[in-house]
Amino acid sequence: MTARPETRKAESTPAAAPDTYELDPSEIECIESLLAELRRATAVWDENALIQTAHIHGGLLPKRLLCVLSDFRRFGNAEGVLTLRNLPVAEELPPTPSTPESVADSCTPSVAALLLVMSRLGDPIAYAEEKHGALVHDICPMPGEEDQQQNTGSVYFKLHSENAFLEHRPDFIGLLCLREDHDRLATSITSSIRQALPLLTDEQVAVLRESRFRTRLAPSFCRDGREQVYLPPAPVLSGSEWTPNLCVDFDDTAPCDEVARTAFNALHEALQKVRREVVLRPGDLSIVDNTTTVHGRGAFTPKYDGKDRWLQRLFVVTSIRSALEQIEPGSVYRCSTAAQ
Repeated sequence: MTARPETRKAESTPAAAPDTYELDPSEIECIESLLAELRRATAVWDENALIQTAHIHGGLLPKRLLCVLSDFRRFGNAEGVLTLRNLPVAEELPPTPSTPESVADSCTPSVAALLLVMSRLGDPIAYAEEKHGALVHDICPMPGEEDQQQNTGSVYFKLHSENAFLEHRPDFIGLLCLREDHDRLATSITSSIRQALPLLTDEQVAVLRESRFRTRLAPSFCRDGREQVYLPPAPVLSGSEWTPNLCVDFDDTAPCDEVARTAFNALHEALQKVRREVVLRPGDLSIVDNTTTVHGRGAFTPKYDGKDRWLQRLFVVTSIRSALEQIEPGSVYRCSTAAQ
């Protein structure tokens, strides 16, 4: 007799990573030293060298933190997000960037912290068509783009898998807070399929596993005039029965028929019921499991006074090998998606 999925899960699931990890003073001191070493070793901005050096130095992070990151990489958790608190990235910040294509161009403490931590989860990846293929992105509100469903907007940002239309989309997303919004209203929203799945019927899950949903390119990939086309139909759920993968964008994914639409709406409702909202503080790093979890952002009102909300973002895949044919010559991380 085959055990029900719930029984197999209870019997075989390894201990999951926590959803929050707060660095203690000794760990902060250790990380401060590693950040200084990494910045000295990469005084000249070379993203390829920075990735290699950060990978090596990342192995020297505090042991307890390394164990948590290892557990999250291998086993995940029910919430689909791990938030690290008290990363020592505070320094006198410049004004919040105010141009859509703003990216990091030097190894600041925040960039060093992102690379050190995220390198324990896999290999950094970026996309030539988004922010010119830069390694670390600035995530800030932009004048005139308030209503946009992308990272430059300030309206409610709908739940989505990052780059759901890509074959080699990120497995993990690192979002490091440098500055909060003025009113502390810009919540970081996450919702995991592991928690939403029990709210769906078997019939709905079966439909969601069929190729009945089309996803279009994200607007951030179309700033050069590229058409925001839809890809061929694909499922939004895949993988194992009790820990499926989720790939969906509730702004850019469209059901192909009414039965698919009903299941799609049920999925959205279930994810909304289990969503988590957190206002990130400076020094908080939210690591989202992009294979199981959608994310979004609460609405807020930017003032464009140089003190608006500012995050920095880094993408990671568990292994860059599967994307090697799309990695640009001379780069170890920049993927070209033009031919996809």
